[in-house]
Parts: sequence; structure tokens; C-alpha cells
Amino acid sequence: SLGKSSVHRFLSILIKLGYIEKDQKSKKYSATLKLFEIGAMVRGRNRLVNISRPYMEELGVKFRETVNLAFLDGNEVVYVDKVESIQTLRMEFSIGRRVPAYCTALGKIFLAYLQEEDLERYFRETRFKSMTEKTITSPKELIKNLELVRKEGFAIDDRELDDGIRCIATPVRDDSGKVVAAISIAGPRTRLTMDRLKSF
Repeated sequence: SLGKSSVHRFLSILIKLGYIEKDQKSKKYSATLKLFEIGAMVRGRNRLVNISRPYMEELGVKFRETVNLAFLDGNEVVYVDKVESIQTLRMEFSIGRRVPAYCTALGKIFLAYLQEEDLERYFRETRFKSMTEKTITSPKELIKNLELVRKEGFAIDDRELDDGIRCIATPVRDDSGKVVAAISIAGPRTRLTMDRLKSF
């Protein structure tokens, strides 16, 4: 039901991006393997959610706090699964929620293990704004924090996104060692003191 000129414009964009190709003899369009790659990546991520779930449940039982699994999408962290805390006072982050990477423990995990050129691009593209008085908004300070994350193997969000929440996160790696996801334990600052958090 689209007009020919609109369809032609859409196809031209998809060709330029590498998702569609045009056969010069038949003049017909077909999908490229780039679409297959995206489908395989999504399927792999869904599989990762299923693999992670029992470990998340185990962490939830052991620490009695909310456990989150997230992916990096562009410059944002996306929550893809969670195990709710059994406590009455708990985090209210829904699956599918997007948050900035620079002010979350999950996000700092992804940033800490980015290639240098990707991290430079992230700094160029990101507008740092204060979410709380504890939010790191200086790229120089964040770089120091990311060095500590790489050294210790975990990241902490000490009330940087939300004044009432603390969080600790660690990377999830594939068989090549690449960080493909991050997992965190989070809860209210009243229960999650820094000492308790670090004991996790």
C-alpha cells in the first residue's frame, strides 16, 4: 500500500546500509546475509538469557536482592532479565528499561571493556548529566573509575543513577573472552551498605 517513490527510497537506503541487494539482470531485490547476522545475534542473546537464568536465581536466593542481566545497545544499557528480591522494599526496574551506561554498574562494565576507539566514540557522543549528586559527569574521572573496574573485575554504582540504590556488576563473557552481557545485584542503600556490597 506504499507509493512506488517511497518504496524506492526505502530500498535505496537499505541497499546503502547493506541489508538489501538488487540483481542487475532480474531487477529484483533480495535480503543480504547482514539480516541473517542480526537474527543470529538476537537468537544468541535470547539463548544467553536462558543460560543465565538459573545462576541469577541462585544469586537471588543467596543475597536476597534483585539480580539483573543487561546488554549494551548503542550507548545505553538495556535490562533484559531480572530476578526480583524477596524483600518488601526492592528495585523497580522493568525488563526493557534503558539507562545511560556512565552512571550504572552494568554500564561501567561494558565501558571498561570497550576497544579504545569505541570508548572515544562513546565520550564524543554522550552528554553527561547528573542523575544524583554522586553521578560521575567528568570523562576524566570516569576513565579512572573504568581502570579500577578492569583491575578489580567488578563495577559499583554507589547511588549514581538513583539516590536510593546501590549496585554491583560483573561481566558475562563468551568463549573468546569478549564481554557480551553484564549481571548485577542491586538494592536499596539502606540494606546495601558499601561493605555488604563489596562482600558480594
